[in-house]
Amino acid sequence: MIQLSLDAINEHSHYYVMLSPRGGYIFETENGIHYTISFEEENAIGGCCTFQFIIEKMEKMRSAHDPRVEQTILTIIDEFFTEHLNVLLYLCDDSDGREANRNRLFLSWFQKHADPSRFTIRAANATIEGKGFYAAIIVENRNPLLDDIIADFENTAQALTEGKP
Repeated sequence: MIQLSLDAINEHSHYYVMLSPRGGYIFETENGIHYTISFEEENAIGGCCTFQFIIEKMEKMRSAHDPRVEQTILTIIDEFFTEHLNVLLYLCDDSDGREANRNRLFLSWFQKHADPSRFTIRAANATIEGKGFYAAIIVENRNPLLDDIIADFENTAQALTEGKP
């Protein structure tokens, strides 16, 4: 499991973040909705250690937009990059047909808040077996393998788009 500083996260987060008993991190909104954030190790991209970034809303109900959720999640991601030079991989859940919306939302957070002089973000999508597949990587620009990471991600994305294994 990725270890992050809870003190650093909670210093800047709108919601109080704790370690989750299931691993990762958890916070509760004012409306009683719980989110867990976790990082699962994946295959390397471009020779760099890669972690899939997972956001899970524990209650399966719709909730009103809460900008404090966005800010809390971005604070956790910022702490990830403060402590690690790894690749962050984001894959959109396709269990309910709302993956395109999730992809747009996640990418819009970074377009609004991420400093392009600090981060490189690449996104890709493909249709695989009739389902939309959306992925993005986030890499800090000081990563010495940045060019290899981007090339590997883009080659993989192109192969998926063309239907090659």
